[in-house]
Amino acid sequence: MTNMNINEGIASRCWCGKGIVTFVSKTEENPYRRFFRCEICLQRKKENHVFKWVDEALVDEIVRMTEHQARVDEEIEDLRISMKKTVQEEVMNHKTALDVGCLGTFFGLLCLWSKND
Repeated sequence: MTNMNINEGIASRCWCGKGIVTFVSKTEENPYRRFFRCEICLQRKKENHVFKWVDEALVDEIVRMTEHQARVDEEIEDLRISMKKTVQEEVMNHKTALDVGCLGTFFGLLCLWSKND
């Protein structure tokens, strides 16, 4: 988990460095609802270790991945536009060089033809 806020998406570690474990709620308010919790939270109940409902973490992860995909799509589009511009410039450079080369060949042939007359 690099550069990710512990409250965003699916955490792999708590702020304390311990791993995250999945539990099942047995409360009346959230029966059988799964949640992520720091593996030492049961021993240190007064400390504020990671707690997140699994369903909320999955939604956060989907949103994060959607935003990431949008950034990747934008970068691909920028690269495509840049490549197209580069190819067009190279085609024009080669066309100009080809035109100059053809023109030179034409004048060379014209000079040879005029010498033969």
